[in-house]
Amino acid sequence: MSRQKELPLTKRKRARALPYLLIAPAMALFVMFTFYPFIRTILLSFALTNKSGNFTKWVGVDNWVRILTKNSFWSVVGITLKMAAVNLICTMLVAMVFALLATKKVKFSKAYQTMYALPMAIASSPAAAIFLFIYRQKNGLLNNILGTNISWLTEKPTAIWAVCAMTIWMHIGVSFIFLLVGFRNVPEDLLESAWLDGAGPMQRIRHIILPMASPQIFFVVFMNIASSFKTFAQIKLLTQGGPANSTKTLIYYIYENAIINGRFETACVQAIFLFLLIFLFTRIQFALENKVVHYQ
Repeated sequence: MSRQKELPLTKRKRARALPYLLIAPAMALFVMFTFYPFIRTILLSFALTNKSGNFTKWVGVDNWVRILTKNSFWSVVGITLKMAAVNLICTMLVAMVFALLATKKVKFSKAYQTMYALPMAIASSPAAAIFLFIYRQKNGLLNNILGTNISWLTEKPTAIWAVCAMTIWMHIGVSFIFLLVGFRNVPEDLLESAWLDGAGPMQRIRHIILPMASPQIFFVVFMNIASSFKTFAQIKLLTQGGPANSTKTLIYYIYENAIINGRFETACVQAIFLFLLIFLFTRIQFALENKVVHYQ
C-alpha cells in the first residue's frame, strides 16, 4: 500500500520538475549572454579597467561624474535623440502608408508586398554598399538624378540625413509586415458600414482602421524605439561618426571607447546610460498604452 501511495507522489514531483528542466538551457544562455554581461557592465561602470576590460580599481561614482559633466557626451546624446526621432517618425509614416496601400488584396498584390518588405532581408553590409554607391560624390546615383555634386557622407549638413535615410529604408520592411497584419484584421463589414454612412477614406482610416489596429501600431512603435536608439552598422559603414562627430551616436560612442580606445569603464557608463534612456522611453510608451491602445 505504501508503495502505491509513493508512486503518484514521485510522478507529481517529476511533473513539477519537468518545466524547469525544459527551460534550463534557455535560462543558461540568458544568464551567460544577457544577465552576466549586464551585471558586469554595472559593476565596471564604478571601477577602472585595463585595456582588456578587466577590473583594476574601484572609483565609485567618479566615472559617472567625469562623463556626465562633459559637453561632448551631451552633444552625442543630442545627436542620438535627433536621429532616433527622425528614424522612428519617418519609418512609421512610410511603413503605414505602404501598409494602407496594400491592405486590399488585388491581383499581383503579393509582388509589391514583397518589394515593400524586401529591405528586411538585406544585411547591413550589402545595404551599406548600395547606399555608398547612391551617395558617392562622383557618378553617384543621387547626384546624377539631382544634377548636383554633393559629398553626402562627408559634409556635416547632409551626413546625418544620409545615415537616417538608410536606417529608415532598412526598418520599413518589418514595420510594414506587422502594420499590414493589423490593417487587414479590421472587419470588412465595419468599413462597409462606415462607407454607407458617408465616411470618406481619411475618416475610415482615422476613426476605424487606426484604432482597430492600435495593438499592432503600439508594438511597431515599441520595436522601432529600441532599434532607432541602437543604430550602429550604418554609422560604422558609412561615416564612422563623422564628419566632425555629427553622426556619432551613443551606441557608436560606446564602440569607440571600448574597442578602439580601450576605455571600457567609460563605455560601461555610456552603455548603462543608453539602457536607462531606452527604458525611460519604453516606460512612457507603456504608461500611455491604456489611453491609445484599444484591444478587441
